[in-house]
Amino acid sequence: MSVTLGLVHAQRHGFLLQQSTLLLRMSTAELSEFLSDAAQTNPLLLVECRQRRFYIRSSTADLLEAMGGEDQQSLYAHVAAELGRLISQGGLLARIIGRLIEELEPSGWIGVPLSGIARETGVREAHVEAVLRLVQQQVDPCGLFARNLQECLRLQLEAQGPIGDDMQAVLDHLGVLEKHGISGLAREAGIDCDAARACVDALRRLDPKPGARFARDPTLARAPDATVVRGQKGWEIVFNSASRPVIKIATLPRQSARSKDLSRLLQEARGLKQAMDLRVSATRKIVATLVARQHAYFDAGLHGLQPLAMGELAVATGFHASTVSRVLNGFLIEGPHGVIAARDLCARAASTAQSAPSRPQVMARLRAILASEDAQDPIKDTRLREILLAEGISISRRMVTRYRELCGFASAASRRRRS
Repeated sequence: MSVTLGLVHAQRHGFLLQQSTLLLRMSTAELSEFLSDAAQTNPLLLVECRQRRFYIRSSTADLLEAMGGEDQQSLYAHVAAELGRLISQGGLLARIIGRLIEELEPSGWIGVPLSGIARETGVREAHVEAVLRLVQQQVDPCGLFARNLQECLRLQLEAQGPIGDDMQAVLDHLGVLEKHGISGLAREAGIDCDAARACVDALRRLDPKPGARFARDPTLARAPDATVVRGQKGWEIVFNSASRPVIKIATLPRQSARSKDLSRLLQEARGLKQAMDLRVSATRKIVATLVARQHAYFDAGLHGLQPLAMGELAVATGFHASTVSRVLNGFLIEGPHGVIAARDLCARAASTAQSAPSRPQVMARLRAILASEDAQDPIKDTRLREILLAEGISISRRMVTRYRELCGFASAASRRRRS
């Protein structure tokens, strides 16, 4: 008798562990879909998805605009659909494509060197580059997954046909255009001014940021999953129970005879509810650790956002890094500085230097500097780097240029002409 009870207990424990692991690996959207499907096949499982939408807007016109744009697909949903056939093959190919999608910036460009992705996936950089080439050829519009402006434009030109020698020379020396104009570009490229001007006119008809045409992250159009407020002992977290699915089990008469099928459905429903409770507990632990690590962000905004890898959260909470990533995917936190995606609080460092600031920190500082500059004498990138260096932020001039562009500021020469 005891052996039979022990076997039943082991089976139930194994089922609970399996369900808990499965639920932990799901994003919020995947969880809602999974539970809804489970409720369709189990009449004893009652699932309420109490998700309400809200908009971070300030006027009726903005609200109507937001509602009108709900059907627009996000960049990440689009590329996932475009690359679905490749991802479905699984294995190393799917892992590399997944990492490329994770590093896709709103502009449609890849935001990190391929060497970093190669290290994380345990393959050679040449292997990652081969997968990138495959992805660039498969995805539409052309130019997505480019690593810089030249590559973005080149991908679009290649889709139109062979690239001529003059255009190739212009692409190779495109950086000269900003500083020295058409004549300087023609001189460096070794072609005449008319040919250079014709090439530049053709480039202007292309899309330098093909990702910008897609909708912003759709999760930002719903209620936050948690709110961070200042309490007596620091920052406190209030979790929004209305933002997650709620599981209930149908009540059965106590004395009713239960068939084997009914008993099995009841056991599965109870196991799923317990697994959901474990997921909620894990989510709270991960989010609490995240907020504690990024308390400076809630104090000062992006200026206080520290570099934080998901691997660090995994070590601190005892969960696998993939579990941390899944839990935070689509999770929204509202604080004194507005609503932010939890994944955005896991900011990468701006450089490989020890104690380097996060990218959002650097970009926030650049915005502040450029917003207060003299329009008649705009600050050049070399000077921006010197200012940041004096403040203890050591990054290359090339990265300063890149972050400036991501902040939406043109070059110093262009800003001077506009003034």
